[in-house]
Amino acid sequence: MKTKTLFSMAIAFLLALYIPAMMPVHAAGTTFADGDYTVPFTVLKESGNEQSATADYMVSPAKVKIQNDKATVTVTLNNSSWWQYFKVQGKDVQVVSEANDKRVVKFDVTDLRQPVKAKIHVIVTGIPGFEYDNKYDIRLSFNTSSIPAPPAEKPVTTPPVKETKPETKPEATKKPEEKPTQQKVEKPVEKKEVSKNETTVTEKASKSESEKESKTEDASTTDVETDETVDAAKDEEDELGVEDRADELVEEEEAAEEISIEETEQNEAVAEEVADEKGSSNTILFIVLAVIFAILAGGITFAAVKKRARK
Repeated sequence: MKTKTLFSMAIAFLLALYIPAMMPVHAAGTTFADGDYTVPFTVLKESGNEQSATADYMVSPAKVKIQNDKATVTVTLNNSSWWQYFKVQGKDVQVVSEANDKRVVKFDVTDLRQPVKAKIHVIVTGIPGFEYDNKYDIRLSFNTSSIPAPPAEKPVTTPPVKETKPETKPEATKKPEEKPTQQKVEKPVEKKEVSKNETTVTEKASKSESEKESKTEDASTTDVETDETVDAAKDEEDELGVEDRADELVEEEEAAEEISIEETEQNEAVAEEVADEKGSSNTILFIVLAVIFAILAGGITFAAVKKRARK
């Protein structure tokens, strides 16, 4: 029975440690924002809400400096020669300056939202026929409605990944189709039996026709050469345009690759930070579990040895 009881208690203790460890840890929230403020206050008697006569010898509002939720209050006291001591929360206040029968003091306050307890000793002098020597317990009540709350923490966001659009390749320019040149086919001249006179006339006519045909062929070849020169010039211009566009596309691809590399590095850095935080928390949890299991095993072993010794 004792062994079972120890085992159940150990399991309960383990769950009590494991569940809070798995829950997210939040930093303790502060009450007021850091900064310098002017805060009015009221001097109350030791108990109740009645105002103390000491308020006539203290200047309100006070100057308050808040840093990391700790407040330092600076107050001016009138008739400084009458003040024998001034203690706040059991400690003497610190004198900052003293002139013209006025004393500037400062002190720390743990919580401005609650009335601050203080002790004073006042001896009135310089008034003929009037004697006043008293010690009081007073409370300082600060009006903190004008002090702003701390700013809310912004969640950490990962930069969005830009989508890269697929690049479209330019369509290749089509070369103009070359029209085939038609060559004239010479028809064979049919020979006829003619007389000598007719032969000479025929020869002269054929010579004139052959000269005309040669001139026509020369003109056609010249036109063909001119068309080929124009087509070649157009092809060169088209090739230069395609090369320039290809260079621009290569430069755009390199710029897009550099942007994607930078974004990938940023995402990897964020992922490494998150992984490091998770790894540290898992290591601490593993050490705690190991210690608990060691204690549990020692307790069980001790109970078993004790039980055998009794037998």
